[in-house]
Amino acid sequence: MIFADLPLKAWYAHCAPHMRKRSYVNSLIARSIPALIIFASFGLNIAASEAGRPRKRPPPMVSVSKVVERQVRNRLTAVGSVAPYRRSIVSSELEGRVQSAPLKVGDFVRANETVLATVGRSGLQIDLRILRAELEKARQDLLRLERGKRPEEIAALQAKVREREAQMKNNELELNRAQDLYEKKILDKASFDRAEAAYEASWQLFEEASRNLEIARLGPRREEKARAKAEVDRVRARVARVRDDLAKTRIRSPLTGFITQEWVEVGQWLTKGGRVAEVIELDRVLVQAPIAERRISLVRVGDEARVVIDALGGRAFKGRVRGVIPKADPKSRTFPVEVEIKNTESYDLKAGMFARLSLEYGKAEKVLLVPKDAVILRARGASVFVFEKGRVREVPFSQGRSVDSFTEVTSGALRAGMQVVVKGNENLRAGMPVRLQGRGGRPGGGRGGWRGSGGGGPPRGGPPRGGGSRRRGKPAADSRRGAGG
Repeated sequence: MIFADLPLKAWYAHCAPHMRKRSYVNSLIARSIPALIIFASFGLNIAASEAGRPRKRPPPMVSVSKVVERQVRNRLTAVGSVAPYRRSIVSSELEGRVQSAPLKVGDFVRANETVLATVGRSGLQIDLRILRAELEKARQDLLRLERGKRPEEIAALQAKVREREAQMKNNELELNRAQDLYEKKILDKASFDRAEAAYEASWQLFEEASRNLEIARLGPRREEKARAKAEVDRVRARVARVRDDLAKTRIRSPLTGFITQEWVEVGQWLTKGGRVAEVIELDRVLVQAPIAERRISLVRVGDEARVVIDALGGRAFKGRVRGVIPKADPKSRTFPVEVEIKNTESYDLKAGMFARLSLEYGKAEKVLLVPKDAVILRARGASVFVFEKGRVREVPFSQGRSVDSFTEVTSGALRAGMQVVVKGNENLRAGMPVRLQGRGGRPGGGRGGWRGSGGGGPPRGGPPRGGGSRRRGKPAADSRRGAGG
């Protein structure tokens, strides 16, 4: 029986009763030495066979893209920031105690609809009731003048005239009788004078009654009507002013946008002109960027512009130049340029975001462009790896402008349509074989598995730890068993 063929537990169970017998132990060692020698020689043979087998690494896997030719205009680039299209610091037009301030910073508001704060209005409501009563009185006075005297009033005046006329005629008869008696020296001078004075007085009263009747028939004068109408307008204007003040007690947002700052709380006394909140409009935004003075003459109002926002993952937006500020910064000698952009429905563009601005100018010309990811910068210059027939070769070139995700090729051996490596070009060398992503199988194995010179080779990184055999059809030995002899 060879003990090396037994499992470890069985071998220990068999030997345990005899461990104390020296003779038995010596015989056991003597019988186990040949098995150990066989196991060691078998392990050395396996190691020698593994060392002699060539280990070939698979070609690196790369991705390629084409060199293109496009019509490109000269481009002016600048760095700026996003600013709100409009900004308003809302203030109070009257003073009073703040009764409500329902909104907070960050809330969305609509122009002329959303109430930012409310000021006390009870005193204005009392003034409005008083002025409404005054207005009604002024209206009635004007109406009375416009309608004139009633027929009953005209009849009363006519009766007054007839009464005065009868009195005058009676006094006239008395005067004539007194005159005859005075001429006959029957009546004294004093009595005659009294009769004459009575006649004159009655005649004046008759004239006054006649004029009053005539005025009543003609109606009020035009000036009186104008004065009454002016009084109505004056009181009506006072009513409108109080109503306007009542409307101003509800302080509304002048813009559609967001609240970015607030200054009031409930119970606070708000003075006339006191600040309530700051509101910015973001339906459209302005990208403000400084342009150097030597290039500001290239920018025109209405030019198309392209803006890239880094905070949105490099998302690009199109806009137009709204204005060129004709005043330079005295320190940097740059002129601010504003580009107007329409915001998204979810207001992704926010004030203060970092923006990269590019403006095109001049005539378009055809240029050769290579992807930026393919460019390798070395001490001797820029170059790319061109993929041809399963291998790569390094082609140097001179680079020019940056056009979106491409670099202009000003000179070199590159041509439109060439395939250049854009991914996996970090450790490439000229003439190295490569595999294309998606064409040579998955990374780490070719189509149907990578095959070395001796059949199915090991995966990248060498054999697994433990030194187990990888020969096809024979599994690795169990670490709990010896190598059978």
